[in-house]
Formats: sequence, C-alpha cells, structure tokens
Amino acid sequence: MHSHHKAMEGSTSKETHFRVVITSDAFKTKSQPARHRMVYTLLKDEMAQEGGIHALQLRTRTVDEDARQATEDVTNA
Repeated sequence: MHSHHKAMEGSTSKETHFRVVITSDAFKTKSQPARHRMVYTLLKDEMAQEGGIHALQLRTRTVDEDARQATEDVTNA
C-alpha cells in the first residue's frame, strides 16, 4: 500500500499499514492519547526502522469498554 510514497521507495516490506485493536486494563484511567503514547513507546524501534511500520491505526480499550462495545454490537445487529 502506498508504495509510491517517497518514504517507501526501496522498501522490501509489503506490510506497512496496520490496524490494531488492543484490550488491556493497563489503559484504565488513561485518556486515548495517553493510551496511544503507551503503544507507540513499545513500538518506537519498529516505527524508526527503514521499511518498518508506515501507518498505524489504533483502537485501545479496557476490558470493560470492550465488553460494553461487544454488547452494543450484538444489540445493534
């Protein structure tokens, strides 16, 4: 995806765009930006690598938030 982007020229990796859903109680009391910073901190080396992650879409939830969303999904189906 987006192999035409200047940053991707010469990259041998074909997987550069990721959508990740993370459910963890480590996110309790954290705002969405703080949750995303936690994930980016863990992935900083991969993000900095040539040909590494080019785009990352995050959905971060606590266990309770995930359960509520699952209930809403069933109700709205």
